[in-house]
Amino acid sequence: MRILIPFVLIASCAAAQSTPGSRLTFSGGWSRDIGFSSEPESATGLGLSYGYRVHKYVEAEAGLFTALDPTGDICSHNGCVDINDHFFWVPFGVRFIAPLARGRIEFSAGGGGLYEKHTLGNAFPQGGTADSRTAWGGYFVGSAAVALDRSRHFWLGAAPRWFLANGFVARDRWFQISAEFSVRFR
Repeated sequence: MRILIPFVLIASCAAAQSTPGSRLTFSGGWSRDIGFSSEPESATGLGLSYGYRVHKYVEAEAGLFTALDPTGDICSHNGCVDINDHFFWVPFGVRFIAPLARGRIEFSAGGGGLYEKHTLGNAFPQGGTADSRTAWGGYFVGSAAVALDRSRHFWLGAAPRWFLANGFVARDRWFQISAEFSVRFR
């Protein structure tokens, strides 16, 4: 019985030394329309996400991602105009994590629900009005990250994301690949 007590104490202390519970990630990269549109669009993609580790291998996450001006110039016989559109995606879901190399390298994959908003900033060349639209759907994400410091508070990684949204007007399918910088804290 005496030998069992030190093992229980060591095991409980080892379990207490877990990874930080919260993650704030900044991302930037490239987004591309992979749907069935007549002209594929691509744009700069930026993002911010927050994750809360509910278990060593499971994280709840939510974020905000965007594609900046994917349409570019639209031309007609009256000239060209940039409609200054943006896609905004708000994903919320779960991510499963596989830590390697004593927790200094992580691979993860996940998915969940998605809210999408497509905004138009300027009027169309034909004289129509600019309007925005919204849609609901889902997303998938995979990532690989490596810790930059011994305490595993700063991470650098890469992540591909798929945003799939179905609205009344369009069925949007976007792929985004980005570099990520994460800060983890309790």
